[in-house]
Amino acid sequence: MSGTAQSTVGPLAEIHDATTASGAAALFGFVGVGADRRHALGEAALTRTCLDQLVRLFGPEAGKPSRTLLKDWAADPWTATTDDRRPAGHPLTSARSWIAGPWRDRLAVAGSEVSAIAPGYLAGAVDAAERAVSEVIARLMAPADQD
Repeated sequence: MSGTAQSTVGPLAEIHDATTASGAAALFGFVGVGADRRHALGEAALTRTCLDQLVRLFGPEAGKPSRTLLKDWAADPWTATTDDRRPAGHPLTSARSWIAGPWRDRLAVAGSEVSAIAPGYLAGAVDAAERAVSEVIARLMAPADQD
């Protein structure tokens, strides 16, 4: 069995089956709690509330993982600034191009946020990656400009 779960109650807003190719069972999720609230709650309490949610969804065995890992990108000094702690809402679909000017035909953006069908979600990441790969292949296959 494989699938996903979504919650408006949380703390995990989106949960996915992350079972490995060798069959080791795993769950992966996105925390739907703002950065400041996550920080105030602390990693141990946040992990406990996530496990409590998994127990409600999947039963008592889900509350006894062999290990847990929490990565808060908003708290990582190498990937975020204090501006990233401000809630901005979920990305919305947009027909506008994310790249303008001379870089428009040289860059392909493949982040989930630029997806036309599911921005900010895993399905959006797949959609955006497929589109970016198609753009790059088309550029590579296009005849070179003759000066």
